[in-house]
Amino acid sequence: MLNSAFRFQIIEEEFGTKTLYKLYDSESGEFVSILSNLGGSINQMVLRKDENLVEILDGYVSPQDAEKDLMSSFKGSNLLPFPNRIADGKYNFHDQLLQLPVNFQQENNAIHGLLYDKELKVIDQEDGEIGCMLILEYQAEESEGYPFKYHFKISYRLSEDRGFECKVKFTNLMDQSIPVGHGWHPYFRLGENVIDNLLLQFPAKDILKVDKRSIPTGELEPYNKFNQISIIGNTVLDNCFLLEDEDKYSEILIMDKSEDFGYKIWQETGKYKYNYLQVYTPPHRKSIAIEPMTCAPDAFNNQMGLVILAPQEVMSTTFGISKI
Repeated sequence: MLNSAFRFQIIEEEFGTKTLYKLYDSESGEFVSILSNLGGSINQMVLRKDENLVEILDGYVSPQDAEKDLMSSFKGSNLLPFPNRIADGKYNFHDQLLQLPVNFQQENNAIHGLLYDKELKVIDQEDGEIGCMLILEYQAEESEGYPFKYHFKISYRLSEDRGFECKVKFTNLMDQSIPVGHGWHPYFRLGENVIDNLLLQFPAKDILKVDKRSIPTGELEPYNKFNQISIIGNTVLDNCFLLEDEDKYSEILIMDKSEDFGYKIWQETGKYKYNYLQVYTPPHRKSIAIEPMTCAPDAFNNQMGLVILAPQEVMSTTFGISKI
């Protein structure tokens, strides 16, 4: 049911006992859905191709699906205050050894931050003729392994001219500096295609070598396999890439084999921005995780891309998705 006469609208739907927020274009039928109860995760996105609507995200189809798979897949998750892994969940900061919850037992690592299962508060939503917007916030108190207070705000926008945009703003509320990294964990697809039959392009500069627990060794190696549009084929990836830094934005392209339909994922680069990209091909090959990140895995220890925010300092960055 439409909420207003505007073309772009925020629609609220039940998701079990929680609410799913849908940014909806009533003219094209395109939409993006957000789960505020799962850390503001981006759960679903549908784009129009001719007369058809095409799913481009692999999200949770039900609350039961989310409950069962969240801790193994982290679909669409908002990764804060660190993306990816922290070895053994341990790190030193201000001469203090801190221990994060180890939530990935098979590797004995802390993984994907502390926000993925938290309830975020809706503080604003706006319908409009050229776009709609949803804003969530989270104010954190000290927690296990991350004894720092911060304020976090996310603005989601869907518009005719720019497609879907997501802007995050993290503010240090402490009277001391604190470490932070941020990322997203969406799984991309193109309808029912397996990823082997899709084309991929991303502007990698280097690949980070990792050990058996997916922790960077500190070594970088040049990587350009997908710097030009190429078939994914049987490529297997679970790797972090340092992106080329000549432009303000980096673009990742996903297209069908005929090259007549596709979309781009763009991420802002520069100081305190998404200068890293994690790419993961799950064994089922039905989707591919494309993960903008401000830092490398284990950044609390290796410092690669790690942001250290002074009291009241702000980290702000943006990524988005649009049709080609």
